[in-house]
Amino acid sequence: MASFLGGKDDETKKLGEQMQNLSEQIAQLKQELAAKTAEADRLRTQAAQNAGSQAAYEDAQAQLEVLRKQVAELQNAQPQAPSAASANESTKSVGGAATNVSSGSPAPAQGDVARGAQETSASAGGLAVGSTAYVTRAGGLPLRLRSGPSLNDSILDRLQPATQMTLLEGPRQADGHAWWHIRTSDGREGWVAGEDLRTQPD
Repeated sequence: MASFLGGKDDETKKLGEQMQNLSEQIAQLKQELAAKTAEADRLRTQAAQNAGSQAAYEDAQAQLEVLRKQVAELQNAQPQAPSAASANESTKSVGGAATNVSSGSPAPAQGDVARGAQETSASAGGLAVGSTAYVTRAGGLPLRLRSGPSLNDSILDRLQPATQMTLLEGPRQADGHAWWHIRTSDGREGWVAGEDLRTQPD
């Protein structure tokens, strides 16, 4: 009877050890499963981020392509500057000075249109530096005297028709007008548009 009970105890002990081992294995598997689940979540998150980054990159590329097309269209719409060859056809060098082929007269220095205009002895209507001029009576309106040769310059005064003046400098082309630097007979000085000036009182 004691032998039977002893054998029974051994089986119970072995069964307990097996159950303990099984429980430990289950716990270990659960830990591994949790770790794998966390890794899977991380990989899914990374994949989603990568997908978002790829989409943003593709969107940026598309916008860049649109901008490139717009730039190309704007460049094509710009008027083409004359080539150096065509410029050389219209001018030639004679004795080191640029000369207009068609007229043979010296070409004005580039970027110095105002000086070229000043060097002209007379403008349309016979106006010239150093000569006397008058505000025309045509229309009966006063002529604006400005601080500089531009419509953007401030108005200093208004010169009544028949006002006499001396031409000090000009003409300078700006805003569609030929501007003259003048001094009136009473000492007022500034710039006026030459269209309303006459060499003789009218």
